[in-house]
Amino acid sequence: MNGVKIMAFSKGKRIEDETSKRIIDLAVNIGCKEGPDALTVTRICRELNCDRRVIYNRFRDIDEINLIVACRCNEELINNANTAISDEASYNDNFVSFIKAAFNYIYEKNSFFQYYTALYKITEDGISNNILQKLVELIDSGKSAGDISDETDSLEAAENIWFLITGISKMLASNMGYKYQDGLRTMLYGVRAMLEYMKKTSVCK
Repeated sequence: MNGVKIMAFSKGKRIEDETSKRIIDLAVNIGCKEGPDALTVTRICRELNCDRRVIYNRFRDIDEINLIVACRCNEELINNANTAISDEASYNDNFVSFIKAAFNYIYEKNSFFQYYTALYKITEDGISNNILQKLVELIDSGKSAGDISDETDSLEAAENIWFLITGISKMLASNMGYKYQDGLRTMLYGVRAMLEYMKKTSVCK
């Protein structure tokens, strides 16, 4: 889902469209500042002074628009977390640094951003989410380098880590008594445990 292009429907074909870009730019602004409940087709039409057909000629429904907003949020998150990766660091250290940077960035944003980073689409292969895909890529790179067992199911492992990150992020957002440092410590403990489990000396089933 990284690098998603804004496309439009036209006679059954996908085409790039400037109006689609304007719709998504507006949707990102509304969704991230006011939340998904404020992001409606009616609101978009009012802001752009257009007919509902302009929206539905380009997007299936508001759910599709929300998923594209999620892509934008996740691309921003991943780009930020990538800066924590160093060529000099070990695979494990880079993996933990990436997760920690992503977790910190989610925490620093508002609850609406947190919502969109946890939004996912169900496909034939399971859950689809940019952060999840990035985690799969990181695990696969560990396999190639010999740091992760070839028997590790990359998607299953990535899903467990993703659930850990988003689950604790939601707890922090909804419970003022749950402190950030406690959440970070718990999350990193889980990530390090997963890394140990995925090591070449382990057998993941």
